[in-house]
Amino acid sequence: MAANFWTSSHLKWLVPRESLATCQAEDRQRGLSEGQLQQLKGHFTQYIFDLANSTNLRQRVAATAVVYFRRVYVTSSYARHDPRVVAPGCLYLASKAEESVVSAKVLLAAARRLRPGWPLELRQLLDAEMLILEELDARLLVFSPYLALTKLLASDPQLSDLGQNAWAALNDAHRTDLPLVHAPHMLAVGCVYLASVVCSRDIRAWLAGVEVDLNEVYSLSMDLIAMYEQHRAAVPVDDANRLLAVARPPAAGA
Repeated sequence: MAANFWTSSHLKWLVPRESLATCQAEDRQRGLSEGQLQQLKGHFTQYIFDLANSTNLRQRVAATAVVYFRRVYVTSSYARHDPRVVAPGCLYLASKAEESVVSAKVLLAAARRLRPGWPLELRQLLDAEMLILEELDARLLVFSPYLALTKLLASDPQLSDLGQNAWAALNDAHRTDLPLVHAPHMLAVGCVYLASVVCSRDIRAWLAGVEVDLNEVYSLSMDLIAMYEQHRAAVPVDDANRLLAVARPPAAGA
């Protein structure tokens, strides 16, 4: 495991914001709009968090799984790889990477309870692990923005009352592509800044001492605010199935 983010494989996985608009080209060609792609990502993000909760996995494991899931679809598509199988596969792999292993059978049972109509067999789950490893080029290291946030909040007593809002903002950041675009410590700083706005606190002096790109901090926080303004909640299962059928028509053997 690399100890330095700047020399790690995580850094190599950061994606320029503008390139995200060209990802999942096959799904777009089949008729899914950018908004619909985001709706599906949001649904499967929530599904991963629900699966983690159902199997008593730590939030860090779920967050890592979400990053894996979104990385897979930077280079692939729903048409090519069924997200109903990839999502639990990402959580299974993340549980190993984060040394909090869940049994494949336990995860399978939880997935069947949460999505009884979705196709998932034990062999598919195990095969998904290998598929994800291949798609990620076996580069599984994910530096945790939660650890960075914990350290930031502990660095200055004036930030202590911002913790709850900053933590909530970081949870919500994983419902977007922001973890693919920004370094973990930048995500943490951006969430502290957003919490300060919510709490009407002036932390400009603290920000100056953190030595980060303030334009990136402001941009990140504005992206989160935009998400809140759009009330971007996870679409229900029926809507997810309808959208997924566009990329994976039943006749195609989804």
